[in-house]
Amino acid sequence: MKKILVPTDLSVIAERGLSLAVEIAERSEAEISLVNFTRHPFGKTFTAMGELSSKVDKEGELYNLHLLRVNKEKLEALVEKYSRPGIDIETAIVDEEFKDGIDEYLHRENIDLVVMGTSGEENATEAFTGNHTEQVIKISKCPVLSVRDGFQIDDFGKIVLAVNVIKNSGHVNDALNTLADLAACFDAHIYLVHVKDLAADYADINLENFFTRMAERAGLSNYSVTISEAHDQAEGVIQFAREVKAGLIAVIKNSKDGIFRIFSSHFSDRLVKEVGRPVFTFNLQNVE
Repeated sequence: MKKILVPTDLSVIAERGLSLAVEIAERSEAEISLVNFTRHPFGKTFTAMGELSSKVDKEGELYNLHLLRVNKEKLEALVEKYSRPGIDIETAIVDEEFKDGIDEYLHRENIDLVVMGTSGEENATEAFTGNHTEQVIKISKCPVLSVRDGFQIDDFGKIVLAVNVIKNSGHVNDALNTLADLAACFDAHIYLVHVKDLAADYADINLENFFTRMAERAGLSNYSVTISEAHDQAEGVIQFAREVKAGLIAVIKNSKDGIFRIFSSHFSDRLVKEVGRPVFTFNLQNVE
């Protein structure tokens, strides 16, 4: 894990993502890219640490210049606030709306992990809502770690991974490898938890063996497998996380996989809303 992207609208909600990213970077030596997406007349990506000098004649351009200066100062203040020895935080202001800008940035910069704050609410007036988190999950080829209501870093020693029966996907290991890197940062135990879909037919699958082999193929060492039943699978995962006092929940999303279609972006979004702890989501649809 070398590069972490933290999208920010410079709100308190978005700052939660930076706070968690710094904790991860301190333990993994990853670089952090703190990026604000704001339309401006200075090119696609403006390095916020650079100087601002431009002749402006039009009122709109003057307003844009003022906004850019304000955002630049806020980014610099965040870097100063979260600065720690050995942590590299780069900043940029990208001349795009959020959805288009982050899609292009992810492809161009080879990001390994996105960490973002979320309100967990569907309020269109907020810049970083659950809807924006879902937008990133839909397009990102790397995992997305969303954080709401802060986090307890001491609880990261326990990670619940909600797993589903996903056959013939070579990218499951990619998801598990990234999660394993994250777990290693906190010396964490990973609980692989499968909540049975009571309407599904599992007759030809030994679930415990299936998920044990999944973990072994990914090289996981500090893990356990739990199979349970619940009428509401999301609630089953949430309840298990509460019981073991997990600091983070992880989801491998693959809603195209036939009968096993429980882990949609709405599933992970619900976890963010109801649990109030960070949620790690890897969307296999974006890499298949």
